[in-house]
Amino acid sequence: MKIKIIGAVLMVFTFNQSLLAMDMGMMQEDDNRQSLGIKGTMQGTHQLSNMREHLIALSEIVQLMNTAKYDEASKIASEKLGLTLEKNTMCGSFNNKSFEEMGVRFHKSADDLAQTLKTKDQKKSMVALEKVLNGCVLCHSTFKQ
Repeated sequence: MKIKIIGAVLMVFTFNQSLLAMDMGMMQEDDNRQSLGIKGTMQGTHQLSNMREHLIALSEIVQLMNTAKYDEASKIASEKLGLTLEKNTMCGSFNNKSFEEMGVRFHKSADDLAQTLKTKDQKKSMVALEKVLNGCVLCHSTFKQ
């Protein structure tokens, strides 16, 4: 159990390092991700803040899972990552249907994670967490500010 959770932590850490590299302009010039056209704007700053909050929430969820605090992890998944009217609106505010759909799928997967965590089934919770993280990876490999 701990090995899988450690693996998830390493994945989140690696993802965090990738975001840092993107922030610092260290991506290669052949970066072919689709731009959302928001770099340097207030919307871009807000979106970057949201992504960082998502990453912190994922880290908290992994930490809580590691200590078998599934109810607390479920609450974080639901409240900080789950699909709300505000998050749905935010995903649709970029005039990019693909980004909107991907974002809504991510937030719905977080809702699924929250429900799965309530079962306290470590294996099923890891599978649900993996789906959430895969949503992060797919979006960040497809889009940039």
